[in-house]
Amino acid sequence: MAPRPLRHALRCVSDSETRGALLALVDRQRQLLQDVRARLSPPLDAHCLYATLEEGKLTLITDSPAWASRLRFQAPELTANLSSTQGEIEACQVRVQPLAVARRALEMERPRARMSSATAALLRQAGEAQGDTELGRALCRLAQAGAGDL
Repeated sequence: MAPRPLRHALRCVSDSETRGALLALVDRQRQLLQDVRARLSPPLDAHCLYATLEEGKLTLITDSPAWASRLRFQAPELTANLSSTQGEIEACQVRVQPLAVARRALEMERPRARMSSATAALLRQAGEAQGDTELGRALCRLAQAGAGDL
């Protein structure tokens, strides 16, 4: 099931005042992220995943320590530029949340390749032909492991 936008989930909130406040917060944070990204040069802008501003403290989330370092380096200039549209920013914190890395790891978890019975038989024959050697025993173990998957 594909993720749905937060707006869709907030439609389920029964109290319209609460829903309106939450939607307004989402819109402010989306606008803040757009403002931050507009002031960052490519490709750094694409690696700034999320931004919040609470009580004069700007928090930026990025996907790797390398991009976090670059964001920290640009933080003084960024906060000075954002102050004109967002109000005074006293501090900037950069955090790493490696979402992309986790997604890539999940994508890489693919079903294990299966060995055909013909391949297992060839490995077994090759192992037996090597005799009682380290290579022969390794080929026989590999053939047996592959035959176990069938």
